[in-house]
Amino acid sequence: MDYGFSEAQLLLRNSIREFLNKECPKNYIKEMEQREEYPEAIFKKMAKNGWLGIGIPEKYGGSGGDSVDTTILAEEIGKCWFSLGLVWGTSNCFGGRTIYNHGTEEQKRSLLPKLCKGELRFAGAFTEPGGGTDLLNIQTTATKADDSWVINGQKTFITNALEADYLITIARTNKSPTKRGAAFTIFLVDTESSGIQMNKLRKLGSWSADADEIFFSDVKVPQSSIIGEIDRGFYQLADTLNNERIAVASCAIGNGQAVLEDALEYAKQRQAFGKPIGQFQRIQNYLAEMKIMLEAGRLLVYRAAWMESKAMSCAIEATMADYFASEVAHKCAAMGMRIMAGAGYMMDNPMQRYFRDSVIPLFAPISNEMCLDEIARSLGLPRSY
Repeated sequence: MDYGFSEAQLLLRNSIREFLNKECPKNYIKEMEQREEYPEAIFKKMAKNGWLGIGIPEKYGGSGGDSVDTTILAEEIGKCWFSLGLVWGTSNCFGGRTIYNHGTEEQKRSLLPKLCKGELRFAGAFTEPGGGTDLLNIQTTATKADDSWVINGQKTFITNALEADYLITIARTNKSPTKRGAAFTIFLVDTESSGIQMNKLRKLGSWSADADEIFFSDVKVPQSSIIGEIDRGFYQLADTLNNERIAVASCAIGNGQAVLEDALEYAKQRQAFGKPIGQFQRIQNYLAEMKIMLEAGRLLVYRAAWMESKAMSCAIEATMADYFASEVAHKCAAMGMRIMAGAGYMMDNPMQRYFRDSVIPLFAPISNEMCLDEIARSLGLPRSY
């Protein structure tokens, strides 16, 4: 289906799909994941094709396009290789979106062209041991010192921090705000700054995209590193977080689509009791359910992306897309494992990778329980916490 895409968007989708099929065959991905190797070569080729600049205006070195275009890209990447989606998304969303939406003109002109060329990479340093979804509980501080700021604190579960050139970091800058949210500022922190220590964490899935912890010990950053307004960072992050939810939802739908296609092919070939297992009603039901759920999830995702492209308020729509797409992807992966049984459980088969990767969107960028809470509040119900 073309979902009402323009000819240019269909060409974009087909070009990305053809590129990924050629450059990232399943055996290549398996080897990269087993080595936990960052997809450097693919990332550079994506930059050369102009895909790192989708959603960023041409005057800042980008390729133009809007949120629907980036969603098309995210879905195709998620279908091929979820780790690559995380590598692309963290830099494009946390770096590109945050700087474009709230950076100074100087920051945009100096940083965005290099991002689009793949010369600079970004990570979002938000989550802390005691503050993930609860961003208002962030304890990392930034204290004014003459014409600089000094950052102290800890971040954890930060995707691709070890590969990043800059950390988009949120820190507490006001100890006694009139409003709880008016206490945080966004800083652009060079990863080579003195006082930064980073360690790689081991995780269940997406092995080619690091998850890291970061320690800030008297890290000094200049006044020019501030993105947006002092003490307004919590509110400014809303645009970035909405975009992140749409991007992760897109990758989740892509992952689910990969499950469906592999499971369908297996069901047509695998013989049991003298016929392909795809002739058994329960197997057919699994596949039909996957198709229905993925189509419904895809429509929610592209609706949220379309609203964002029109500068419409889309926080709840992005949250609904994130929730539903992640649940769908995980359910599809579980069904795919049932269909392929022992074959899908083997590490040589990508089905186990799809299953492991499907867990991440259930709690990142926001837990699905919190998604439901936000949606309930939009119905006029009281806050549950």
